Amino acid sequence: MTTSVAMFFSAPLLANSEGSLQQRQYAHQFGKVSIEALQQADGQREFKLQTAGKQKTINVDATQLQVHSNNALFDALFSLTQQERAQNSVSEITDWGFNDQQPVPCPCFETGAKWHYVWTRDLSYSLDLGLGYLDPERASNSLLFKTSKVRPELIARGVAPTEVALQDTGSGGSWPVSSDRVVWVLAASNLTAKAAAEGSSSDAQQAWLEKWYPIAKQTLLQDRQHIFSNKLGLYRGETSFLDWREQTYPGWTAKDTLYLAESYALSTNVLHYVALERTAAAAKILEPALAAQFSQWAAALKISINQSFWLADQGLYASYIGEEYNPLPVQQFDLLGLSLAITHQVANSAQASQILANYPLTPAGPPVIFPARQQIPIYHNRAIWPFVSSYALRAAKQQQHTELFHLIAMSLFQGTAFNLSNMENLEWLTQQEHVDDGELSGPVINSERQLWSVAAYHDFVANSLFGIDINAREIQINPFIPALTQQALQLGKELKLQQLPVASGRLNVTLKLNGNASRAQSYRLQKALLNGVETALTAAHQLTLQVDDLSGEQNELELELTAVDMPRQNLTLQKAANPAKLTATEQYTLFAPKEPLLSLTQNSKGQTELTFDSNGEEKTRFTLYKNGSKVTLKRGKTDYTDTDRSKVSQCYALVQSYQSKPHQSNLTSLPSKTLCTTPGQQIFVAGQGLQSPDLAASKHLGLDVYKNWGLPEQQLQLNFTATHTGPHRLQLQYFIDNGPINTGITAVVKTAQVQCAEAKPQQGTLVMPHLSIATEQGVSSQLEFQATVGQQCSITIKDGFNMSYLQHFELYTGGKGGRSGPLNQAVIHAVSIVPAV
Repeated sequence: MTTSVAMFFSAPLLANSEGSLQQRQYAHQFGKVSIEALQQADGQREFKLQTAGKQKTINVDATQLQVHSNNALFDALFSLTQQERAQNSVSEITDWGFNDQQPVPCPCFETGAKWHYVWTRDLSYSLDLGLGYLDPERASNSLLFKTSKVRPELIARGVAPTEVALQDTGSGGSWPVSSDRVVWVLAASNLTAKAAAEGSSSDAQQAWLEKWYPIAKQTLLQDRQHIFSNKLGLYRGETSFLDWREQTYPGWTAKDTLYLAESYALSTNVLHYVALERTAAAAKILEPALAAQFSQWAAALKISINQSFWLADQGLYASYIGEEYNPLPVQQFDLLGLSLAITHQVANSAQASQILANYPLTPAGPPVIFPARQQIPIYHNRAIWPFVSSYALRAAKQQQHTELFHLIAMSLFQGTAFNLSNMENLEWLTQQEHVDDGELSGPVINSERQLWSVAAYHDFVANSLFGIDINAREIQINPFIPALTQQALQLGKELKLQQLPVASGRLNVTLKLNGNASRAQSYRLQKALLNGVETALTAAHQLTLQVDDLSGEQNELELELTAVDMPRQNLTLQKAANPAKLTATEQYTLFAPKEPLLSLTQNSKGQTELTFDSNGEEKTRFTLYKNGSKVTLKRGKTDYTDTDRSKVSQCYALVQSYQSKPHQSNLTSLPSKTLCTTPGQQIFVAGQGLQSPDLAASKHLGLDVYKNWGLPEQQLQLNFTATHTGPHRLQLQYFIDNGPINTGITAVVKTAQVQCAEAKPQQGTLVMPHLSIATEQGVSSQLEFQATVGQQCSITIKDGFNMSYLQHFELYTGGKGGRSGPLNQAVIHAVSIVPAV
């Protein structure tokens, strides 16, 4: 399909007339911006930008990173982005939750105008999107600030020494409920190290490799131990970036984050795949004996991702799938996970093309999730995030999807132009930084010069258009300028990217667009000259240079581009005639149904009776899952009786979908809470079947418990006799008062070892997330083990690891487990064991 974007420039925006003042305006249905541009003979440039609510002046001298095109506004926004990068380059950082709100010295990148700290996730994506090579010393400082060794006093008490990447405060008390900290490896492994005054870039790169590799290795080994499922071949934990539970997960997770800890996210698994690949490559140089293991883990993970997440009927990967015992894939989709899967070749080319054709965008740009959620304020829900758009732009470029590339490029351009800043996020139908919608107004939080949005705009220009991708040792050159974009932005036939820092020098890049391209074509690389010498292309329309190929302080790269036919591809564009007042049909095609309610009882025959509630939705159809597989239901039924009187646990969850008539939509809800039967369950209560060698049982809320159990040296023990041959699932029943359910660093993490007769020992991890209230009894994540009927099994539960064990978090003063000391303890009531499928 072909789309058009209603916009206009008031006149040609010539950007390079020396000594002349130009006044122009750019208008669109989403906003309007005016510009005054002045360029002096000495190379000084001044841009004055104004919208209805803001105005900014940008001064640029000839030594600064900048672009020159036929469009002064295009040039100005790139310089605005570099100005905001400089504003985010600080000498100290602060946050309400750290160091009693006092500054912490750190020559780092802060996160934005409203976020004055360094966060692992935001930083790493920002560096991956190009900020790393622009300031490698600041980038490495920032990355190393987000790593830590174990507190010395814990090592003295038997905790194993290690140095790992940090998971910041988050859902349920952070890692391993949230587990995307491996994004750190994505940034660290690609960083171009800054050479010392008398050293070579190769020496600097080797020194950096020797620094980041052991941290990556230890992080991955720790994740392998605690969050990897041997059964599914996937890593558990929350979606990367989409970390505000009720925004993108079922509403009931607002008060129950166990589902996050036990489910599997596409984005987080793709990040683990990339981290394993990058660490394997580093191991080949530094530790060859481990390289094959990391490579094998990566290859197996790629297969598991495709087996578990790919929905062939949708032509998309699910954003996440349910627990190991009921692993149903949700029919919600997230753009970051999809884009990373494409750009890191988890998806094959056919899958990538389907994803780009099927994932919807609006005229304002691509939302970070689809479908949207009802009655949830605007933040991740109903929102465009520029950094995610930039990854989608990379994916569109990789697949040569010209029209999609153009629409996302215009979304990035307009989002910065109309707000005169690189905003954290924008509303998905209007491209506004704030939309009034009563209790749903938002984005709820929005910051100017958000670091990863700054990086996104830089990446849009320098990487996606100019095609300059600088990684650890190479410069990949692959310009891509759709005629649609060149014409819409009035870029002209010669574009320059000047004063780009590379290693210890600078690179000037000139693009010359030869010929006239049709709207179905893109300008691609035809010829390259480095410092006046023609350089042979290394692939079709691509060139690879080694960083060491550059000579001296200044290098000139001239690239001649020619118009090339692009494959015709489809896309899905969702429109709303009036975003402030959606029609019923638009509601049904943009918003998923609310998740249904499921109730479970046992009848007198020992059968499981399930009752469905549509949660106020009308004319929907239910789909029931049992142990991860669909159950055949009679049309229109609102209940189901499972006549299988199984002697092992069975688990159920329910979703509902709109009926195509009358809704003209078949969007599907998120799942109900998983409910499981517990036949043959055995419970071992504190002080009775569950023993502690060094702690006496006491009372808590009328129950027998071990209070504040979980010091590094403490253990729990029990003996169990199996009444079933096959899998069993073990859980702890606990209370916790370690902090709020939505933040903190003190999710309790323990390990269990099961020894059944002469069989090989089995072990796994038990996670106890923060709960919504201290008087609520929770259950831990489940550990599955095998036993044979009649077998005697001894089970020992001992210490694991959480973020409070790390020395870095001595800075944390916003909650427990920080400066007050490490905390990995809970009130333990019992252990339950149930036979399973």
